[in-house]
Amino acid sequence: MGSTATEKVIRGGFKAEREFGFALASRFPSLDLTDVDTEGVAMVIEIGDPKRLNVHQLSRVLVGAARGGVKTAVIYFPGKGLATAIPLFNLFAMVDETARLKELNKLERAIKSGV
Repeated sequence: MGSTATEKVIRGGFKAEREFGFALASRFPSLDLTDVDTEGVAMVIEIGDPKRLNVHQLSRVLVGAARGGVKTAVIYFPGKGLATAIPLFNLFAMVDETARLKELNKLERAIKSGV
């Protein structure tokens, strides 16, 4: 993995690893890093199958990364060769909103089925 600081494989449709910010440009040459902080460590979230993504687990990982001082997230889809860099807080807000929507959809299905 080259300059990877630490790596963690998690069940839930994604792999999260910390990467030095200065190494992001060489690891992802076409990635636009103008709007993110590359001074410290970044969190690279590799998503293999979005349908299997466990947003609750991802949320916990992002909270831990934020506590550790990570400010940048890179979302990477290796099967499609797509990657984007955003502030970690923005990714956490999107994941949190997705988790809430999933819970509301589950509640709506339960109400409609009469359970």
